Amino acid sequence: MEFVTLDDVIKFAVDRENTAYELYNRAAELSSGAARKMFQELAAEEATHKDVFSKIDTEKAEQHKLCKIPEVSISKYLADVPFRPDMSYQEILTYAMKTEDNAYHLYKTAAGMADDEKLQKVLMTFADVELGHRRKIEALYEERVLTEG
Repeated sequence: MEFVTLDDVIKFAVDRENTAYELYNRAAELSSGAARKMFQELAAEEATHKDVFSKIDTEKAEQHKLCKIPEVSISKYLADVPFRPDMSYQEILTYAMKTEDNAYHLYKTAAGMADDEKLQKVLMTFADVELGHRRKIEALYEERVLTEG
């Protein structure tokens, strides 16, 4: 088992939320209509998440027990390929689905390992939001990529 501090999870989350923000802004640029609006809303939500994670008192967080993430390293929660500004629309949607799914699992795992109830609730709330993001993107992928070829 690898032991990861809450500070590690918070720093990772800030970075992940920032990447998601950039991704959704780029997707909005490539989209129109309802899809553009959805990506703009997702970008705004990710910016809010980043802000919340950035404001967590890491000194206080370090007083909590270490998060214990079984049999994996934090790299399990990374996308297989890095975000590139020149990604195609299909690549953005695929990347977004994977990163949202990974974020969901990271936050859920971290919540299960945190000993502070307030932090557990914050992490589970973010996990649920990321799951909702993945579902929205899956629906868009089915509508725009699978049906349009």
